[in-house]
Amino acid sequence: MATIAKLDIRKASPPVDVDLDTLTPKARALAEAIHMSSGHQPLGVLCDTGRTKGERPNHHYVYGTGPEADRIGAEPDLRFMTNLEPLPRDAETTPEEWLEYNARQMPYDAWPIAGAKSRMEPLDERVPSADAAREDRCLTRDQALRYLGERGIVVSNDAWILLQKVGNAPQPRHYALNGRMPLWHVDDLDAYATRDYERWTISRVAEHLGYEGESATGSARKQLSRWGLHAVGRAPGRGGESLYAADQVQAAHSARPGKGRHGAIREGGRFTASSKP
Repeated sequence: MATIAKLDIRKASPPVDVDLDTLTPKARALAEAIHMSSGHQPLGVLCDTGRTKGERPNHHYVYGTGPEADRIGAEPDLRFMTNLEPLPRDAETTPEEWLEYNARQMPYDAWPIAGAKSRMEPLDERVPSADAAREDRCLTRDQALRYLGERGIVVSNDAWILLQKVGNAPQPRHYALNGRMPLWHVDDLDAYATRDYERWTISRVAEHLGYEGESATGSARKQLSRWGLHAVGRAPGRGGESLYAADQVQAAHSARPGKGRHGAIREGGRFTASSKP
């Protein structure tokens, strides 16, 4: 039996019913909070900062000291979400898409959804999916690539798709919106960013790709750019060459369509610098 939440998230339109069982935990918690809010509108969604009010820098300045200040200071420091824009009346975006998109805008390590209340009333109750939403530490593709980039692994969207196809990059842990939104868990991304891999200079990359001659390294750089692979460091010394993840280079090279057959110019069993992998 479906679990239904009523949400008023489209401008100048009546509330709609959403099946909570079709949502990821984070989006489900958001839907539950909106359902609990006054008028089922996205105005009373509260996030848990993980602190108490007493830990705010200005607590004693506002409330002073004494038993009443201590009582208030022991309460959870909950904050309203203020970036939830209702859907335009004629938008093609579905309520489920709106929920999943807005839920994913909340960083995995940021304040989780706690519940809902009006501006004047205390928190009624925590949403049923609050704990599950806290454990929902998955990222969209764009978020996953930014996450890796912050950890020194810069990969383009095209390269990410290519590396997944050949088994070098982690597969999505979950899918939202009937498979249209792949989601990667941060634990899988951490494992990929910290994997043990060899670092090749651009000269070594050129050798592996079969380029020779004075323009070998330049041709290798062009091929890496086409694949969307970026350097992961630089060899020491003033003239140190850029370093690339060897496993990524090998994986991308192995997936090259028509490898060794179409348009290859070979000399002594190797590609010349003028060939195009």
